[in-house]
Amino acid sequence: MKTMYLKTGLSVILLLFIVSLFGAEKKSSGIDLPHSLQNAYASVAERAMPAVVTIYSLHYTGETFTEKAVGSGFIVSDAGYIVTNYHVVQDADALAVKLSDRKVLLGKLVGTSRDTDLAVLKIENGRLPYLKFADTSKVKVGHYAIAIGAPFSLSQTVTTGIVSQKGRSLGLHYREDYIQTDASINPGNSGGPLLNIDGEVIGVNDCIIAPSTGSVKGSVGLGFAIDGNLAKTFVNAMIRSVSPDRPFVGITLEERRESDPPVVSEVVKQSPAAEAGIQKDDLIVQIDSRKVKTIRDVQSVLLTFYKPGDTAEFVVKRKQKELKFKIKIGKPK
Repeated sequence: MKTMYLKTGLSVILLLFIVSLFGAEKKSSGIDLPHSLQNAYASVAERAMPAVVTIYSLHYTGETFTEKAVGSGFIVSDAGYIVTNYHVVQDADALAVKLSDRKVLLGKLVGTSRDTDLAVLKIENGRLPYLKFADTSKVKVGHYAIAIGAPFSLSQTVTTGIVSQKGRSLGLHYREDYIQTDASINPGNSGGPLLNIDGEVIGVNDCIIAPSTGSVKGSVGLGFAIDGNLAKTFVNAMIRSVSPDRPFVGITLEERRESDPPVVSEVVKQSPAAEAGIQKDDLIVQIDSRKVKTIRDVQSVLLTFYKPGDTAEFVVKRKQKELKFKIKIGKPK
C-alpha cells in the first residue's frame, strides 16, 4: 500500500512538473501548447470519424442471421470502398456496415488478401466521406498516432499514443510490415485506421500482444497496425480487381552481420539485377531515395513502391566503393 502511494505521489509530481513546463513554454513563446495539442487531436477526430465504420460479420443459422464478430473499417473513396482486416470478414455469410450516423447497410466483399490480412468491402450510399493514406516512409518513431474503431463494440472510440516502432514482424502473415503503437487497441479495433496528426492513415489496426494469464485481457500498450504503404498497394489492387504483380529483381539476400546492410548472396542469371551489373557480395544500401538496412527493408520498398516495368536505382557498396545501378523491375517467371 505504501509503494502504491509513493508511485501515485510520483505520478502527481511528474504530472505537475510537465504541466509547469507547458505553462513555462506558453509564457515564453506565447503558444498554448496543451490546448493546441488538444485541439489538434479533436480536429483529427472530427474530420476522421465520419469515415470510420463498424463491421458486423454475420452467420446464417438456417433461420436467421446472428452476429459472429465485430470489427472496424474505414472508407477510402467517395464511391464507398471500405478497408478492414481479412480476419474480420473471414467465413462471414453476410456483412453489415454501420456508419457514423448509425445507419446500417449491407456490405459487398470486393477482395481479400490472406497474405496481408486485408479486405475491401463496398457499400452504396451516395458520395461518402473518406480517408487518405499517408506516405509512411516519412513516419518516424515518436510521431503521434490516433486510433479510431469499435473496441468491445463501442463504435467511434478514439485513443491516442505514439508510433512506438516501425518495421515489426510478428510471424502471423506471409507479408508483414507492422507499425507498433501504444495507442489503445482492443478486440473490435481490428480493421480501423491508425492516423497521423494530419488525419491521414498510417496503418490498419490489426492485432495486439496481451498477457496470456492474469486478469488483463485487453490492451497493454502493444498494438500493431499494418503499415499504410503496404496496405495501400493491396487495397488499390483489390479495388481494381487485380492481383498485385510481385516485383522481381533476381537477387537473393542475406544478413551476415547485424550492423551491415543486406548482402547479395546470389544473382539469378539473365535477371534484371544481372543485366544491370549487380554482383554477388554487393551490399544494398539504398533504393532510389530510400535507405535500406535489412532484408525486410528491401522487400518492403520493392513491394510498396514498385511494379513490373518500373525502374529503380540501386545504390550498392562494392569493395568500399559506392556504385549505382539502374534496374528495370521484372515479373517472376
